[in-house]
Amino acid sequence: MGAFARAMAANAYFDRAAALGVPYPPKEERSAQSPDLWALDEHRAYSSKPLGVSRRGWISGGLGAMAAALVGGIGLKHWLGAESYAAPLGNVQRSALRDGSAVTLNSSAEIKVAFKDALRQVSLVTGEANFDVAKDAARPFIVDAGPVQIRVVGTSFLVRLDDDDRGSITVREGIVEVHNGADNPVRLIAGDHLSFARQTMKQERLTMADVDRMGLWQRGEMDLTGMTLADAASEFARYSDMKIMIDDPAVSALKVAGVYSTSDPAGFARAAALAQGLKVAVSVDKITLSR
Repeated sequence: MGAFARAMAANAYFDRAAALGVPYPPKEERSAQSPDLWALDEHRAYSSKPLGVSRRGWISGGLGAMAAALVGGIGLKHWLGAESYAAPLGNVQRSALRDGSAVTLNSSAEIKVAFKDALRQVSLVTGEANFDVAKDAARPFIVDAGPVQIRVVGTSFLVRLDDDDRGSITVREGIVEVHNGADNPVRLIAGDHLSFARQTMKQERLTMADVDRMGLWQRGEMDLTGMTLADAASEFARYSDMKIMIDDPAVSALKVAGVYSTSDPAGFARAAALAQGLKVAVSVDKITLSR
């Protein structure tokens, strides 16, 4: 299983060889009073006092506002100057990161990367990504994905984040820790799959064959086995402006099976129509399935 991940990482290095030649930036100047970003998230405290109308009260209020602005500024500064990576609709983009890691972005996915001397921080803005993380025990690799935060040192894993803050994590190699801000961290090893939402996380164990199928999109394919036609239509919408339209709820609920090219929604629709005894009509901007 690891061979595929390493091959994808190697391709990324050839795609952006120049990125590997850029030296890591020098250590930033820090105030002795500035906490580490990770510690800031876990130990930040808030306090409040009744507001007065005296001069002292106004001064205290002003100092409080300045402190709040400073805290907000720390978070903002963290992402100022961050590098952005995005994959166009219908394309898979492989990129080398300057720490030696590699990322493969699925169609329409976007990430922001801000590496520091003691921390490697990535934000998955939307979509799906495969991270092949270079080992560096001194600088943890952290991925923010909607309601969860993923912390690793070196590993290979898939992360998907949908618009409603639902998503999933699939570990290909190594170990990751997943935090959602409420429960104790969930520790995942190779073969583990975790589905998450804003308030919930659900873990399950996959076979390594299933793990490989989860990453088929990296070579332009997807396994739709067990999905409904409506779910399959939604998956194809991630890769193409050509929409699959189904007006009949009974047709939408029909199950499909098989591995299909992400770039051929019409080919999938014809195969589904043949298997289910449906009609298919292809126009300029849509594909319609009906009885």
